[in-house]
Amino acid sequence: MAYNQRYSIDLLKKMLEIYSPSGKEKKLASFLLSEFKKIDFKRAWMDKAGNVYGEIGSESPTILLCGHMDTVPGWIPVKIEGEKLFGRGAVDAKSSLAAMIAATLNLKPEISKGRIIVACVVDEEGKGRGIRQLIRENISADYAIFGEPSGIRNITFAYKGHLKLKITCRTVTGHVGAQHILPNAIEKSFELWSRLKNVCEQKYKSPFGIFYSLTPTLIGISSRRTTGSIPDICTLSIDLRLPPTISCQKAIKITSNLVEEFHEKNYGLTTNLKVTGKVEPYIAKRDTIVIRALKEAIFEETGEEARLLRKTGTGDMNIFGAHFKIPIATYGPGNSSLSHTPNEYINIKEYLTSIKIYEKAVKKILELS
Repeated sequence: MAYNQRYSIDLLKKMLEIYSPSGKEKKLASFLLSEFKKIDFKRAWMDKAGNVYGEIGSESPTILLCGHMDTVPGWIPVKIEGEKLFGRGAVDAKSSLAAMIAATLNLKPEISKGRIIVACVVDEEGKGRGIRQLIRENISADYAIFGEPSGIRNITFAYKGHLKLKITCRTVTGHVGAQHILPNAIEKSFELWSRLKNVCEQKYKSPFGIFYSLTPTLIGISSRRTTGSIPDICTLSIDLRLPPTISCQKAIKITSNLVEEFHEKNYGLTTNLKVTGKVEPYIAKRDTIVIRALKEAIFEETGEEARLLRKTGTGDMNIFGAHFKIPIATYGPGNSSLSHTPNEYINIKEYLTSIKIYEKAVKKILELS
């Protein structure tokens, strides 16, 4: 099938019309598996986590193009207005995945050597079940590109890591009228949160910017009054973003020491720290065939030099890159500031250009290998 803009737009629109928040990707996975078979990929299959794979070509080298099917919750009506295509996942990151599929389809008649595997993974917005299963499947690749919104002229080579924490404070309880003599678990939790935030600001803020700083975000708080009186149980949910200088183990130690110190200074207070998720920071090498190929493809399609980005978020590239020591980068269309927003849309022209960039980058990787 020759390059077909209508097919590419229709593919993305259909993908957006299938609502697929993390944990509910099955319908989209079935659609993509059927699509891979319909467009006659050499192989198409699904693993036990629900990831879908499509393959063309044979022999080495193998290039993995990996994007995620899931989105954050929140339905956005799918519509086209001018050059904008709206829908949940239009930026993060169904446009990248659809562009990878379209690019691979266009490359089918041209590939004389090498193999391309398109991986459509689940749960990137959650705990990374999809990419972890892909690693267990031992998908053998020599090079990899991950699809996330970098912007059409940018390449992401570095991500911060993260820790997901739950910190529970417990106090004694009693009549609300005795609030002047009894500790309040909610208030103590906020004191602890303020302490953590101040420590990060004072000790772990880098003069080189937010990417190199330890940054906490309070993402949830819940409390209970076991006797209907003064709150005596409160749990903080915290997302701690890690710079490359701070590993998960080091961040856990920083937080544990702070929680222990707070506990010791507050008589009658008990604390519990639980790690519910962790991903190490990751920086890919910049002098690789993958980044060179992407830079050349971007220049040829846009006429502008590509920029290399460090992102304060975290992606599947972190997990994959730490396991497989191969040339790797993240690239995809879309303005990342629209990710997870109620106004998420992709510029159609940018999306179509990204397909050509993926195509050219893959061909260049094969030529340079």
